[in-house]
Amino acid sequence: MHTLTDDGTRLFISRLGDRGCPPLIVSHGTFSNQRSCTPLARYLAGQGWQCWLFDWRSHGNSSLPARAYNFETIAAQEVVAMLRLVEEECGLLRPFWLGHSAGALIAAIWLARQQAACNRLAGLMMLAAQASSRSRPWHLQCGIRLLSGLLPLRPTIAPRWMPMASEAESSLLLRQWCGWNLRGKMHSADGFDYLAALGQQTLPVLSLAGGRDRFISPAEGCRQLLASFGSQDKCFQLCDRQHGFSEDYGHDRLLLSKNASKEIWPLLADWLQQREILSSRLRGASVSTALSEAAIIPAEGGFLLDT
Repeated sequence: MHTLTDDGTRLFISRLGDRGCPPLIVSHGTFSNQRSCTPLARYLAGQGWQCWLFDWRSHGNSSLPARAYNFETIAAQEVVAMLRLVEEECGLLRPFWLGHSAGALIAAIWLARQQAACNRLAGLMMLAAQASSRSRPWHLQCGIRLLSGLLPLRPTIAPRWMPMASEAESSLLLRQWCGWNLRGKMHSADGFDYLAALGQQTLPVLSLAGGRDRFISPAEGCRQLLASFGSQDKCFQLCDRQHGFSEDYGHDRLLLSKNASKEIWPLLADWLQQREILSSRLRGASVSTALSEAAIIPAEGGFLLDT
């Protein structure tokens, strides 16, 4: 299955689970593709979710873009294309979004640009997602500074330079990530403050951080991103031995490992189930309200159902 973004990029799409189930959009992060999320999506499909996976541009089976891209490109193109597709396929069922690392960042960046209390997403789950931490040990922070200086030398970075990587990645996007982490702020080129803008979004949010993830997504940065949301329902969990987990999870093992399948995946399924129950109740209340209001809205030949 494929869909087109507004700028004409062809995205490869996969769907797991029954069509009548509530929808969940699942996004991989940098240096990866949807195959990294397929085992988790298969598990969640077995728990009653309709999972929609996709490859970013120039990743997996999606097409190569005509121009270089950064986080804003993916947020404005891929996120919008996936929401449009799922809304067309699922009707009134609002999707949840689950992203690993940058796969959650793109949803947050998109949300920051929306009007207050955007309701196109029912909830957001962020696994090891952050882009503003300056809490790393000095040698790791210096490593980001060195990487930032080397990135302009190449348009893309080959996967052999990154552990567990399967795809090349855009240097422009990586330079943006380095800049945010060096400055401790997520600002666009025109000065838009993403973290400040997220304060107007009130959807349920879950953030998981790995206890051993000290370079890409330190826990402090994950907490900061979560705290930026204006939601009353936002949960943070540090996944390490001190908090009852079987290991201090690293960046990739939080998504894809034997231990994750036993204790992280069920945690995500439980969170989704609880929020879907609430979302269903709210949908039912909205329909009841609409029906009661419809009875007092006159229209030619009868009554107008105002929904």
